[in-house]
Parts: sequence; structure tokens; C-alpha cells
Amino acid sequence: MKNHKLLLIASLLFTTLCSKGFAQAGMTVSPGKMYFKQGAGSSATQRIVVSNPNDKELEIGVSISDWNYDSLGNNLTYDAGTLNTSCADWVQVMPGSYFTLQPREKRELNVVFNVPANADQSVPVHNAMIFLTQLNPGDAKAGDGTAIKVTVRMGVKLYHSFSQTEERDIEVLNLKDVADTGQNPGFLELTLKNTGKAWLEGKIKWELLNTQTGEKRKLEDQDVFSLPGDLRIVRAALPADLKKGKYTATAVINYGNKDELKVVELEFAR
Repeated sequence: MKNHKLLLIASLLFTTLCSKGFAQAGMTVSPGKMYFKQGAGSSATQRIVVSNPNDKELEIGVSISDWNYDSLGNNLTYDAGTLNTSCADWVQVMPGSYFTLQPREKRELNVVFNVPANADQSVPVHNAMIFLTQLNPGDAKAGDGTAIKVTVRMGVKLYHSFSQTEERDIEVLNLKDVADTGQNPGFLELTLKNTGKAWLEGKIKWELLNTQTGEKRKLEDQDVFSLPGDLRIVRAALPADLKKGKYTATAVINYGNKDELKVVELEFAR
């Protein structure tokens, strides 16, 4: 059967490629996140390292966008300057909006961050996203051997706060049991709100206790990311082989240092 060439755009917000099939048509970018803690009227510079692991030249375009999370923690992007939390206009990437990388070349980009003297300090965290987009598609193959053209888009998240002290807090709004109408036992749904003045990079640990047999089971840990004011819904699938019985579910939310914890429990039956 004759193979058909396809154009595939892979939008990635991380510093590694998600498929080995894209290895010959990508770039690496580090770091994936940058943090600026500066007062109004100040300036700072950090660096991004961009590498070309391929045997062909890469043409790369640089752009800056706004972004935030939806309630499930997915990234949403917007035109620069759309959100009131935007710091896109404070960012300048040098050497400019376009550059090329020769095969196996590595380059440092300077990210110059200028906080205006009249910046709105009532917004605890400003943010933006630097996108690095491959402009000349590369050759790759899909899992079934189909020839494809791949262009990779990498994102680097920028966070800014005026204070060197991070005021972190999270409120647990709800924990409920959601039964599945099919054969699966359903999931647990935890609703959180970031009530602090800092970005949160937390982790949730889950445990199930069968109160009739005493059997304990751990569910997969989950990372949770949020910005101040964010409402976050986190869902943990119950094991497919969960036995009928009465259970206590415990969620331990670590949202900062070791002593910054919230614990919530729920009793339910299956």
C-alpha cells in the first residue's frame, strides 16, 4: 500500500518530546518554567537553552502569549495582553523573533524581564508563555510506517510575583464519589481553590480503606498546578477490581513545603 504524507503539528508545553517517532523533527528547550520575583520598576535576565538534536537546520520562530488553566488543569492560551494577569508586554527575548540552529547546535536565548513602575500590584501573580515554533517541518514516521511532516511547538511558562515571600494556601471545597453507569466503579472528585497569593505546584496522595475488611489500597498520586484564584477539579479513578463494600477515601494535599498539608476524607459504598 502506498504511504501518504501528512502534516502533523505537535504542540508541546514540556521540554521533552512525547513520541519517539518525532525524534528526527524536534528541538529541546530548557527550562520549561521561569520564575521572576521582582519589584515594580526593576529588570532581570534569565536564559533559555535551545538545542537542535537533528541532522538538518532548524528555523525557529519566537512568540509570546497569555495563558491560564481551566478547571481540570489543562493549559489555555490567548493573545498577548488578553488577561489581566498578563506580563507578556514585560518580556523581551533576545536575539529576536526568529533564528536558525545548525545541526547539533545549541544556543542560549536571553529573556529580559522588565517590570513597569506602574505595574498593577493588586495581581499577586502575573504570567505569560514563550513559544518556540519549528518553522520548517521535519520528516518522521508514524507508528504504522506512514511518512509524516512534523513541526514542533515548545512552550516555556513565565511566572512573576512582586514579593519574595510566597503566601500559599488552598481550600478544599468538596470531595464526592461519582458512580459510573457502566461496568467501571467510577471515580472520586476533589474540588480545590487556590486562596493564596502564589502559584501552587502540589501533589495529592490517595488511599482507600475498606471499613469492613480493613484492606487498604493506594491510588496513583496526582500532581496539581494552579494560579491564585483558580478553581481546580481533580478526579481519581477507582480500581476496576474494587470489591463491593463500604469505604473511606482519604486525600492528602501537599501544596508547598512538607508542613503545608490539607487532609480530607469521604465515606462511600460500592
